[in-house]
Amino acid sequence: MAQDLSAECLQQIISYLEDDNKSLHSCLLVNRFWCYNTVSTLWLRPWRSYEITQTSATSLIQTYVDCLPEESKFNLYNNGITRKKHLTSTTPIFDYPSFLRSLDYDYMYWSISQWLISCWLYRVLNCEDEINECQTDRVEEDIIRDAPEEKFSDDEYNDDRAEEENEKKAILVARELCKLFKNRCKTFHDLRLENKAIQSDEFPFLPLPIGPYNYLENLQQLVCLGDNKSELLLAISNVCKSLRRIYIGFPLALQWKSHYESDAISLGALIKKQIRLENICLYGYKRLISCLIESLLSQSKSLNTLELMYTDFRESQDYQSLTILPTCKNLTSLKIHNCFIPPDDGIMPLTSLQQLEEFDFCNEWNPLYPLPQQKFWDELFKNNTKTLRKLSLWWIRSDSKDGAKIIDSIIKQCSENISVLHLPILWTNEILNLSSYCKQLKEFSFSGDDFDANEFLSQLGKFVPATLGSLTIKDGHCGGWNFTEKCLSSFLSGCRAKLRIMDLTSCSCMTDRHYDVINRRGVINCLHK
Repeated sequence: MAQDLSAECLQQIISYLEDDNKSLHSCLLVNRFWCYNTVSTLWLRPWRSYEITQTSATSLIQTYVDCLPEESKFNLYNNGITRKKHLTSTTPIFDYPSFLRSLDYDYMYWSISQWLISCWLYRVLNCEDEINECQTDRVEEDIIRDAPEEKFSDDEYNDDRAEEENEKKAILVARELCKLFKNRCKTFHDLRLENKAIQSDEFPFLPLPIGPYNYLENLQQLVCLGDNKSELLLAISNVCKSLRRIYIGFPLALQWKSHYESDAISLGALIKKQIRLENICLYGYKRLISCLIESLLSQSKSLNTLELMYTDFRESQDYQSLTILPTCKNLTSLKIHNCFIPPDDGIMPLTSLQQLEEFDFCNEWNPLYPLPQQKFWDELFKNNTKTLRKLSLWWIRSDSKDGAKIIDSIIKQCSENISVLHLPILWTNEILNLSSYCKQLKEFSFSGDDFDANEFLSQLGKFVPATLGSLTIKDGHCGGWNFTEKCLSSFLSGCRAKLRIMDLTSCSCMTDRHYDVINRRGVINCLHK
């Protein structure tokens, strides 16, 4: 049957396995036809942060080095990086660089450093005759320096010199690989840039704005996190006009120590040059938020998702900029995480957004300001009664009265259409009310504080909506629910809903016996899925 599939049909099927390397490798081994139609998907995003290891990183870079043109190979050899036999190595069967659609520059740089270590170890362990005299001297120096029985007064100098030399080699290899990608790749979809990319004296991954071919012309997603990136953002704005998603900001370790003016101005210029920006996340900006929000006006017709994370609205002009956001009338998703937003009437303009399908609010990290006043929540839920589908709220809840009116407002204003609901600590009466009124609920997560939940859990299954497919229960601030595997089994037996996923991994009372109960019921638990 596999032979009856057309190439287009098989590629479409395999595309659903894009994030499953194990299955993709299995597809490679079916036959030559499957191999040919699988390899491009496998090499779309080789730097998957949750899968790559030191060994796979080394193998990955070696494959790309084998794909380099002769001129680049000679350059690496002349700088003492590769061995002589690589100058005449056979070119790989596939043109792997042409498949690349996503580049994480810092992860590539780390992979290169692992590959350089493997090259050095190979030379030391094999003592190759083909290593030229200069290379031999360098290897001998490294061996002597690392010998534990000897002491040298200039150890620190040698270490610094070796580190500087390795840095130069890594930069050289990165430059050659970027040239390879620019020459072989037709188009890029994702680009992630952090410290190494920003600190570079040049940006080797960017095509020249006046060059004959721009492989970033159709770039869809840009992630750029780091300090002093204004020049990089301006350079990107000259070659990328079709971005759909931008995630830009400062790492938490830097955000309160950085200068924001140049970065904010450059980011504003980048936003304005886009043709149709749909999603933007501003992360860790402390100043000039008003400048950035004003730049969103140029994307008001296309923007549908806005994420504000660790941003500061305490300056009056920044706070007033919130009144501009309702101009983005097609905004369907708004996320506000750990921002400095005074809880007075200045935040009320956000309630005039009337197309919201998703609202995500977190105040866990910043207790400086309390939650927005109750009338904000009432108006927000009232204006989005028919559209709101996903609601995620999190704040430090110390007792049942803290934010209880918000829970009541959810039940009264928008319970009919909510399908995804994530909330902080809930008490039993609130859980029952939400389960009874939110009849379309498909995904429900909450925290439970210190509580003997055996009796309640056994009865809860009768109240959850029949539509529920995923349930997550976490521990609260002072412990969590305690229940036996017998009561868990009773809950699953009497549950009205056919749960597909039950995540109890954050509950401290869980044992292997609890997980066995979940598995026997055919429910996926997040620890073992």
